[in-house]
Amino acid sequence: MFDGMQRRIVSMWFPRLASDRVLRARPVDAPFALTLESGNAVRLYSLNTEAERQGLHQGMTLADARAFCPGLHSQPADLPGDARFLRTLRRWATRYCPWVGI
Repeated sequence: MFDGMQRRIVSMWFPRLASDRVLRARPVDAPFALTLESGNAVRLYSLNTEAERQGLHQGMTLADARAFCPGLHSQPADLPGDARFLRTLRRWATRYCPWVGI
């Protein structure tokens, strides 16, 4: 029974948050990935489900991904934009819970 003093904890996991955020503004019905430069390579950072269905995975080089999936759409990741979106999500969550951690 809830007595008003019990804590409520919610854990949420968004494995495709970065790509989902970008695709909300510009939907693509094809394999899509955000990329990050890592050393001298460009690597996949966040993929949509269609890209994963094609066998692509996070950390794969963009060159290898294009060999597996020539129809891959990609664009550079926007890490500051992702951070802003998480802050917005955190503010939204405080409507339902006084303590929110990201």
